[in-house]
Amino acid sequence: MLGGMNNHRNSTRYEIHVRGQLSDRLLSAFPELRARTRNHETLLTGALPDQSALHGVLTRIEALGLELLEVRHPRTQPGTTAAADEPGALAADRIADGSAEPEVGSSD
Repeated sequence: MLGGMNNHRNSTRYEIHVRGQLSDRLLSAFPELRARTRNHETLLTGALPDQSALHGVLTRIEALGLELLEVRHPRTQPGTTAAADEPGALAADRIADGSAEPEVGSSD
C-alpha cells in the first residue's frame, strides 16, 4: 500500500463495533484505528483507503475471535463539516449489525 494510509482525501471513515473491552495486545492488531470502550463494547474508528483495507480489518477481527456487532460508514451532511468525535453531527448508514444485510459480505 504505497501512500494509502496517509492519503485521507481518498479514504473512507468507518466505525466498527466489537463486543468486549479489548486489551492493549488485541488493540495492537489495529494500528490504523483508534479505540474507545463504552458499555462493554469497543468502538474502532478511522479512515481506510479502500474496501480491501476494510476487509483486512474484518478478517483480523474474525481471526482474533472477536464478535463483530456493527460496521458503520458515517457521512457528513452536504455542505457541512463534522468532527469525528461529534456523534450528533453525523448521519450514518447501518451496514452490518445483524438486522440489515451488509453491502459487502462473506458466504458463511
